[in-house]
Amino acid sequence: MKPLLITLLLLLVSLPVQLFSQDSDLFDELDKLTVQDNNEVIATFKSTRLMLGQSTERVRKSQLHFRVSHVFSKIIGIDNFFGLDNLNNMHLSFEYGLTDHIQLGFARSNKPDKTYSGTLKLSLLRQKSGKTTFPISISYFGGIDYKSRNFAPEERDRDFQGRIDYINQILLSRKMGEHLSLQISPTWIHRNLTDASSEPNEIYSIGVGGRYLFSGSTSINIEYFYTLPTFDLHDTKKDALTIGFDIETGGHVFQLFFTNAFALHPGKFAINQSGDFFNRDINFGFSLLRTFKI
Repeated sequence: MKPLLITLLLLLVSLPVQLFSQDSDLFDELDKLTVQDNNEVIATFKSTRLMLGQSTERVRKSQLHFRVSHVFSKIIGIDNFFGLDNLNNMHLSFEYGLTDHIQLGFARSNKPDKTYSGTLKLSLLRQKSGKTTFPISISYFGGIDYKSRNFAPEERDRDFQGRIDYINQILLSRKMGEHLSLQISPTWIHRNLTDASSEPNEIYSIGVGGRYLFSGSTSINIEYFYTLPTFDLHDTKKDALTIGFDIETGGHVFQLFFTNAFALHPGKFAINQSGDFFNRDINFGFSLLRTFKI
């Protein structure tokens, strides 16, 4: 009787251990399946912007991004303290994550047209690895710009529709590894009323760029917007080129950059710029991004 009792006690002690071991194995298998099925590639870029232009990154649900951006005048010499004496442009923007895949935004840029912008970004497809793979991330970015400054002649100043520009971009990116990310951004801009009769209402541009991550918090970025030759004076103008750094510090992302662009919203900087980056027509600028949870 005693050996039987001992055997039963041993069975009772070992049974929970066996069940726990089986459960652990099952949980491990479920975790592996979950990781393989939902292994989304994250942190392709440090923020929702590569430099001046948008990136495929989006604001997560219930998060608010507040960004302050400045561009100073051309870096010429010590007389204007290498451009820092003169603030050429200031841009304020709010971006809110309605869901993990829908981002809404509102912005205001003081130059050149005192522009108010309403924006929408849709995260359509995400790069994935593992069992279910997808090679790239794809997002759509759309915006409506309203130019509020006074215009001449008076007839144009009263034309509400003429103050509206429409921006459409398809953003395609790929994270090549832990350090390198690349993006291409076909862009279409429609302007209801152009600055000159010789300029077309439809502007087509292609943005290309990338970032190289030096460490977990610092990267070097480059961005170039090539405007297709629809301008009569296209040969005398230069496309927007921007080179800079991302520095992440907790809930903040600092961007320091050098650019020949004077504007900070895509309705302007994606169109030809008058400055030649390689002829020292370069402006220094920076952005400060702060993330809030709402």
